[in-house]
Amino acid sequence: MRRWAARALLVLPALLVLAIDLAERRARLLSFDVAELGFYLGSAALGIVLWTSLAAAATRVRGTSRWPVRVALALTALLAVGAQIYTYLRYGAYINARAVLVGTSFLPSVGQQLWFDRWTFAKVLVPCFAIAVIVPIVARRLAPMRARWRGWLCLDLAILATLTAAFVSPDRGAEQGQPPDVMYVNAMGQLARAHWDHNETVTRVHPGRRTPEALPALTAAPAAARKNVIMVVTESVRAQSVCVEHSPDCKFTPFTNAVVPNRLPITQMRALDSTTAISLAVMWNGLAPTASREALHTAPILWEYAHAAGYQSAYYTSQHMLFGNSGTWLEGTPWQRHVSATMLEEDATYEIGADDGKLVDFALADLDLLREPYFVVLHLSNTHFPYKIDEADFPFEAAAATERGEAGVLDRYQDAIWLQDKALARFLGTFQKRAEASRSVVVYVSDHGEQLREKGSIGHTGTLFDEEIRVPFWIAAPEGALSPSEVASMRDRKDTPVTELDVFPTMIDLLGIHDAPGIAKFRERTPGQSLLRRYDETRAVVLSNCTELWACAFKNWGAMRGSKKLIATQGDRAWNCFDVLADPKEQHRLDPSACGDLMSLAETTMKGRPF
Repeated sequence: MRRWAARALLVLPALLVLAIDLAERRARLLSFDVAELGFYLGSAALGIVLWTSLAAAATRVRGTSRWPVRVALALTALLAVGAQIYTYLRYGAYINARAVLVGTSFLPSVGQQLWFDRWTFAKVLVPCFAIAVIVPIVARRLAPMRARWRGWLCLDLAILATLTAAFVSPDRGAEQGQPPDVMYVNAMGQLARAHWDHNETVTRVHPGRRTPEALPALTAAPAAARKNVIMVVTESVRAQSVCVEHSPDCKFTPFTNAVVPNRLPITQMRALDSTTAISLAVMWNGLAPTASREALHTAPILWEYAHAAGYQSAYYTSQHMLFGNSGTWLEGTPWQRHVSATMLEEDATYEIGADDGKLVDFALADLDLLREPYFVVLHLSNTHFPYKIDEADFPFEAAAATERGEAGVLDRYQDAIWLQDKALARFLGTFQKRAEASRSVVVYVSDHGEQLREKGSIGHTGTLFDEEIRVPFWIAAPEGALSPSEVASMRDRKDTPVTELDVFPTMIDLLGIHDAPGIAKFRERTPGQSLLRRYDETRAVVLSNCTELWACAFKNWGAMRGSKKLIATQGDRAWNCFDVLADPKEQHRLDPSACGDLMSLAETTMKGRPF
């Protein structure tokens, strides 16, 4: 009886992994076709052999080999199970071969995120580690393995199962079509193969240095008034967590609400993605995420347009320039003034960057060194996970440290926005006292939003639900800075679904060069529309976190026209169609036919489905 109990105990870890996967993905697994299900079951069998063999080899009474096996068992439990469960909790998907290949470009950022979220990470890892340690100890007491040859046989089986799991092609099954433990082993094997084959996914830079096409000298149309343009870009701020339009009882962002009461809001602005680097590229160069890598590397960006039009310019950012390799991508940009995270704080982190308050102070002093008219981007970053807060002022009752973990993440997120709003209000309030304020326009926008468990995940990049892509946008302009028709157009667009493709042409319009001679061929490549002009609401756009420039860790894409939005992720079984105006929380899925031709557009442009 002890021997049978010990044998049952050795199989327990593998069965627990399968039980967890079944609990999380039951509907998805049941949707597999026969071939996909066969691949899953074959992978599950490999997992059973792997865990059982390792655990059995660890029960040996004698021999030094049992100690390395026990260490291997514990490490495998930590990485192949604990890390997978943590990843699924955050992104609704497991680490697979694609995620690992893409993640090699972001290892410092991934490491910092895990450190910031270490307590939540530890809560997942500790039980897995404990089971991996306890199982061989108890099994050894029940029925110790005394025959040396059996120990070596178990070890050989474990190695054989590991190699098979590592190097079988994951394309044989469905997307994410393996149990999480085998999927992780397979990801590591595919990473090793990619390095051996010099696969460009791990060898090329994401992105590389740009070689922008030269712009001709641009002259504003005679009727266009030259004005200073300040573009404020923030990080991970979703529309529902700020006061996009002025409100007398604004709860979340009361400071800018008071300083800029007469702003022109757009309440239905959406990013085409939920990834910082993609969103910034869309706003900087006006190209869709589906543009080619070559196009994204050769298209001029806003500072280059401003330079060609005779503007001086600046880029003040608290973001770390190693984040997403943005420093390399922006290298050589012709701005006159620049500061970034490590210039403000030597120990600035990849995730949060330097203090937004320090950035504001620097920018206010540095504006004196710019000649008018000027174009300035003020890029704030402290609202990125894990969300910087003021431990002396956190009105939404967030924990004063990350140790509180996931339970207080929404409160902490709102407190980070509160702190950033104070800094931005200080910038705007001080700027309004400057002489050039009467001839300056301020544009405010976020790169993307943030999901906080509304659809099961935390953070961004994983989905295209509105929590992750609906963002705030407003323009603040003094009397006379915009024409009556421009003001009327903005007011007409207040509740119209628009996207960040429209940010670039709007900025070009504010710089007065939308209709400049020499810009026509460049504007033809940018599909967005200026929000200051007549607007075609029938245009459809593709949404995607997958691009040639940034690859794709987790597949998700779709399309949108007006209020109809069609999206899917690699974990879905079908397309999800929503009417975002009638159903702003996206709780009621419509039949995909209600989204018209958006399915055809998404599948044709992205060459298939993500699921």
